[in-house]
Amino acid sequence: MTEEFRQFGMLNGAPAIPLAPLIGALIAGAAGPRLLRGASHWPVIVGVAIALLISGIMLGVFMYAEQGGGDRLSNSYHLYPWIAPDAHLWFEVSFRMDPLTAIMLVTVCGVSLLVLIFSRDYMRAGGRPERGYERFFAFLGLFVFSMCVLVLAGNFLLLYLGWEAVGLCSYLLIGFYYQRPAAAAAARKAFLVNRIGDFGFGLGILFIYLWISPLVEAGRNPLDYAVVFEKIGQLTTAQCTTVALLLFCGAIGKSAQLPLHVWLPDAMEGPTPVSALIHAATMVTAGVYMVARCGEIFTRSPAAMTVVAAIGAASALFAGLIALTQYDMKRILAYSTISQLGYMFLGLGVCAANAAVFHLFTHAFFKALLFLGAGSVMHALAGTVDLRQFGGLRRRMPVTYVTFLIGGLALTGFPFVSGFFSKDEIIHMVFAASTPLGAIALFGELLTALYTFRMVFLTFHGPERVPEGVHAHESGVWMLVPLTILAVGALFAGYVDVTIDRAGFLGLVEPNGWLCRFLEPTFRPFSRLAPRPPHGLGHLLTYCSTVLVFTGIGLAYAVYVRRRDWAERGAAMAGPCHQVLFNKFYVDECYNAIVVRPLRRLSHALFGADVHVIDGLVRAVAWGPRACGAVWRVLQTGAVQDYAVVMMGGLALIVIVLLVI
Repeated sequence: MTEEFRQFGMLNGAPAIPLAPLIGALIAGAAGPRLLRGASHWPVIVGVAIALLISGIMLGVFMYAEQGGGDRLSNSYHLYPWIAPDAHLWFEVSFRMDPLTAIMLVTVCGVSLLVLIFSRDYMRAGGRPERGYERFFAFLGLFVFSMCVLVLAGNFLLLYLGWEAVGLCSYLLIGFYYQRPAAAAAARKAFLVNRIGDFGFGLGILFIYLWISPLVEAGRNPLDYAVVFEKIGQLTTAQCTTVALLLFCGAIGKSAQLPLHVWLPDAMEGPTPVSALIHAATMVTAGVYMVARCGEIFTRSPAAMTVVAAIGAASALFAGLIALTQYDMKRILAYSTISQLGYMFLGLGVCAANAAVFHLFTHAFFKALLFLGAGSVMHALAGTVDLRQFGGLRRRMPVTYVTFLIGGLALTGFPFVSGFFSKDEIIHMVFAASTPLGAIALFGELLTALYTFRMVFLTFHGPERVPEGVHAHESGVWMLVPLTILAVGALFAGYVDVTIDRAGFLGLVEPNGWLCRFLEPTFRPFSRLAPRPPHGLGHLLTYCSTVLVFTGIGLAYAVYVRRRDWAERGAAMAGPCHQVLFNKFYVDECYNAIVVRPLRRLSHALFGADVHVIDGLVRAVAWGPRACGAVWRVLQTGAVQDYAVVMMGGLALIVIVLLVI
């Protein structure tokens, strides 16, 4: 590999990764309504395909360097300074490229490309593009551009721009069907809830600037990753904790963790490809990526790492319990996403960053597969997603069934599919750090298997049922090809980090596979603190998690295939507990009572004060001159005789005053 080729793959080609989807989005938005119309998907598909190709070249360059084919490539590339007052460089457009960037870009662009291909048929009704077809693909292209900027950013300010752009695009896509009140409300909710987390995220970046800039020489950017990570050791533990927790606020909002998770289930009001894109490898994983990227900051604060692990464990358990009682396919998958993201944060919190990113990588395949599989079912059933209204679809939709089943197996951590390896690695590392957290992670395995196969069995097994007037049918090629490719990924993506230990059992007791070695230079701050699982515990935990997966699948089969009346009896016996779970622990209702209604009453009071008090004062100020004007208008009649009478009266008054004096 020549030096010129390496430089093309790393430097010259890097700006094209975000620019290609952006150009495709601009073409689709500008030329789509009048010129492209039903072909508006092509510019965006081509743009994302170009981004994926260049990302693959970047990954290949790093793989070559990792294998000893040359010196380590520089991590930072400075494109141009944007704001440089005096001698201090305040902001520049710079990219940070390392193994983590390469893995994330390939994952984001690869899944996004498959979602775009799937969307070509999904966004058509009766063979004709839906209203807003061009707008939809333009927004998707803009979304991919924003995510690529977020991943490539070499400094915190560019990261923040990509972070906010992703939030804006999610608002536009969730509210795509803006004519529907529920979709418009869900878009507003997602935007506002994310603003809460992003406020803390912005404050964290501000504190980084305030505390790092005095330590930085003139001409260097105090927000550059390399500069911050170099100087962060000079801050106190309290300062590191403050910055880490504020940054984590943004991760909680963007990755929908407790207590800012409430926007994600409602985001299902958007088109299903949007749900797949947001939930699989793009927006919601931004928080995981940010924490993994900022390991130098987080690992310097034990308190912050404890908070990350605790929030992750609580979110995994909380969302898994709720998913057991839901009937909307997309909402079940939404709560599943919250739970799986909880596993990733749990891994990060115990310094198992390799395992967390490994799970992010495998999760992208099987979660995108499940969402697109749900979209295929919706497409066949005229938009129906309620599990109580259909069943037995495996005969009508065999390809969708097989691919969905593969995705479900990967999600549950079934042995030897992708999710098994990444989850197994997290569970081992969590147990090595904390037994209670490890127990929660294991119990989450049981919950995941139970709610996933509850959904699979209710949808595809049992007697065939479809809504009245609907003819269920298999999807077209444009939808089945992405499902098949993602199914292959869901089966085999986990093998990139699998090794055969001395006992001959495929497992990850001490992860040392290719992905682990590849990411090691990026995750050295985590590696220094990562726990080592006790000898002999590895196989036991693997067997335990496998038994729990089979137990969950068996329970789901018994309750939802063999004896469906047991589900109703169980719900009746559970009584209030079932209602609490079905109503999502009443979190939305609590927020509505504690936050929304008081703020609405306050806003009405302030509005009344503005209208009656502030506007009243303004009207009073205006009333004075108007009253004076009204008086003078009476006196200024324009009649000469009136003026003469007034003059004579005034003269008489003067004479009287003089005589009296």
